Amino acid sequence: MRKYAVLLIALLALCACELFEVRDSEPPTKPPSWNNFTTSWELCLQNLSYCYEDARNVVKYGGLFTEGFRFSFAPQDINDYGISGIWGRAQEQDMLLSLHGQCDSLQLDLQPISGQNDDISASEAIIYRSYELIAFKKDRAAPEPYSGNLELRFRKDGGYWYIDRWYDYRGATPPTWGKLKYDNSQ
Repeated sequence: MRKYAVLLIALLALCACELFEVRDSEPPTKPPSWNNFTTSWELCLQNLSYCYEDARNVVKYGGLFTEGFRFSFAPQDINDYGISGIWGRAQEQDMLLSLHGQCDSLQLDLQPISGQNDDISASEAIIYRSYELIAFKKDRAAPEPYSGNLELRFRKDGGYWYIDRWYDYRGATPPTWGKLKYDNSQ
């Protein structure tokens, strides 16, 4: 009889703690912004921003680039920091994964450069932008700004646009985006 009393008390305790009650499910998180079909260079450029601004897109980053993609660092960065001059798609992917691991968030602002016209054709595009990228690193109280200018060369392949070449240039206030990339490639 004593065994049944202990069992009854245990069942009552379980019922009192609402263990068996139905609860409301949590709403799903909003998926990251992404253009699945980059049918214009503008959509590809927008995906580049999405990769930096939302860490959930980092796995898609390598898909923005052609097989022969090359990133060229600013000539001053090569001289001042001893950076190798060019790297490819694999280094880009590894760098962004590392960067997102060290940052709480990133903010990117790309603006057309006054007086510098883009060169757009049916299957290739060359665009010029000034940029400011702000890194909110986990181990730093103050955000770190990176700024300069860039030249992106897009190529259309199979109806979709990809980045084929990326040239980084210093602006008025270093450090550059390339320096941030280099520091996070180690």
